Amino acid sequence: MTKRPLVAAAVVAACLAGLAAAVGAVTLDDFATVLASVPVENQARVLAALDLGMKSSCCGFPADQTYDLFHRLASAPGAASDKEAIILVFTQAIEQGLPIDGLLNKAFEGLARSVALPWLGQLLGQRVRLLEESRDLFYSRGIFRATPGASVAAGATALPPSRFDALLSNLGDALGDYLESGGSPFESQKIYDEVQARLTQLTGSVLVAADVELLLSRIGSEDLKQVVLAVVS
Repeated sequence: MTKRPLVAAAVVAACLAGLAAAVGAVTLDDFATVLASVPVENQARVLAALDLGMKSSCCGFPADQTYDLFHRLASAPGAASDKEAIILVFTQAIEQGLPIDGLLNKAFEGLARSVALPWLGQLLGQRVRLLEESRDLFYSRGIFRATPGASVAAGATALPPSRFDALLSNLGDALGDYLESGGSPFESQKIYDEVQARLTQLTGSVLVAADVELLLSRIGSEDLKQVVLAVVS
């Protein structure tokens, strides 16, 4: 397993942090302006999703980074339809309450490497599906995102939103990197080893050790194989 994806993600994350500080808080009007410059046909849906994300106080929605991505995408060479397809991938993720930090990193990396927009859109769409399937796996193993006032069944664990999202996001990134590096969806142990190594390496800096231990104690190699197969089938 290579550490290169982790290094690239760290560099992109550092750049995003600097950009956020420079740009400052953005508004829906700012997003409307940049969407009109693409132009995006389904602007109302995108803005509704962004409004939902920006009003979510529990999760630290990365509005500045999302705006910067859309701004860069608007000025990138390519068809408006391909740009809108990428924007709609993010819209779908936000609508479903999925963490988008890893998607932002991948999109910025793709633009920096001049990846063709149709291909970049497919890669991002695949990662959203990985997040969806992984979240379903979490739920099936009794690992939930804590909701104020909600009760938790016996044997289940509700993690704070930021910790749940970090765990889910990095699992999705590990699976996405595995597939994009040519990994076989049928090699269940290799998939598990990739995930275990990624999460373990991030323990203490990005992830909480107890959360990683919880996840690895409740999922197995066949579970992750089924997640991957559900996406690539």
